[in-house]
Amino acid sequence: MPGHQPGAHHRLVRARTDPLAEGRPTRPFSSRQKAFVLVVFAPFLAEFVSGSTPPQAWLLPQVFLIFMAIYGVSALAIREFAIRIHGGPATILILGLAFGVVNEGMAAHSLFNPGWPDVGVLGSYGRWVGVNWLWTEWIVPFHAVWSISFPIFLVGQFWPESRGTPFLSRRWLAGLAPVPVVVAVVSGLLFAGYNLSWGDWVGMFVTILFLVTVAWRFGPRLSRWRPWPRWSPSAWVGVGAAAAFFLGGQVGTWQTPKLGPYPEVGFVLLAGLFALLGAVAAAFDPSPRGVRARFAFVLTGVGFYVALSPISEFVLGRIGLVPIDVGVWLCLYWLYRRRTSEPLPVREERPLGPSRP
Repeated sequence: MPGHQPGAHHRLVRARTDPLAEGRPTRPFSSRQKAFVLVVFAPFLAEFVSGSTPPQAWLLPQVFLIFMAIYGVSALAIREFAIRIHGGPATILILGLAFGVVNEGMAAHSLFNPGWPDVGVLGSYGRWVGVNWLWTEWIVPFHAVWSISFPIFLVGQFWPESRGTPFLSRRWLAGLAPVPVVVAVVSGLLFAGYNLSWGDWVGMFVTILFLVTVAWRFGPRLSRWRPWPRWSPSAWVGVGAAAAFFLGGQVGTWQTPKLGPYPEVGFVLLAGLFALLGAVAAAFDPSPRGVRARFAFVLTGVGFYVALSPISEFVLGRIGLVPIDVGVWLCLYWLYRRRTSEPLPVREERPLGPSRP
């Protein structure tokens, strides 16, 4: 080629740009770096932002490493598996339920321990065959949404170009997938302070295997299912759905004893609420309008715990939580505005009857 000099071919390569940096060339993150961000971000959101673990505890290396192994590696493995089978959000959510069993059942033993600090009255009300059923009905879906689906969604917003791209090879995925279960079992045996029966362990492993099978066989189909095909929810629907989920679970679950001596009533009501919200979430299609609604759901969920952070800091002693939570929410809101800055396309209204000449 006339005028072509050896070693000058790099001038013809267009530099990659970060859409958040106003077109300035940036050094792209590698897949492993993005994977590491997810492994760190998942436990930060799940345990730190929610106020579940005091900020001071994060200064202990063993705490951070255990959280990364259980929360972070789980989120990463679930993301990689869902991408490989084209599973979509439903696969992530179902596998998130399995993670809830691993975390709260195998690691914390809170699904069975009636004296677990967070369980409260639900350790006796709604307890049957050694399981805290009302607590389980809330905390397992909570982890599926908050600890797994939220971090995976947000990392997809950090790097939109990588949302459908695996971060790991199949060999790395196969090697990392058992890590959360192994760490959860070992940490539970060492630190949970509550002995489980063989039946408890068998029940958890059977439940996890069942959920993984459902996610694998039916997750992709459920992700494509639209209960109302002609309805694409707005961002305000996402706000309302998140408020109903977190208020109904975080507050409503502990109000069920007021319904009377039959915990089955509260169990059915919560199941109905979660089923309805699941149908609404299924309407969040991949269109820009659907992404806005999903992002609004995430922002509202994070905002719920930001609103609770003064209680966590000034009553429970989570020193420094309020400014950090507020800063996290403001950063996510800024990201939301940047990712949704383009106007939505105008939806054409179809005539109800035949047109007249």
